[in-house]
Amino acid sequence: MDPPGPTTTLIVSPRGQITLPKPVRARLRLAPGSVLLLREEAGKIVLDPAAVTPVSLYADEEIERLVGVDRVSPRGRTALRRRWGLKAGARRRGRG
Repeated sequence: MDPPGPTTTLIVSPRGQITLPKPVRARLRLAPGSVLLLREEAGKIVLDPAAVTPVSLYADEEIERLVGVDRVSPRGRTALRRRWGLKAGARRRGRG
């Protein structure tokens, strides 16, 4: 665990925002759009960088290929669709 850095005073804006000092952003490799997790711990605010997993979008051909190798029975697939609130035969389309 790294030793704590120097204490810095931050001012909360009227909108509830703070600005992280540039040296802190650089050390933690935080860029605009970086995602942080906030939690309260013993009366303190703790921010941790979050791991972000990219989302994959699939073309219709890829979906058909995946469905072709699917090992779930048609009956099981219907049960899963019902559980997920999807209509039978409904397909989700990617944005693009």
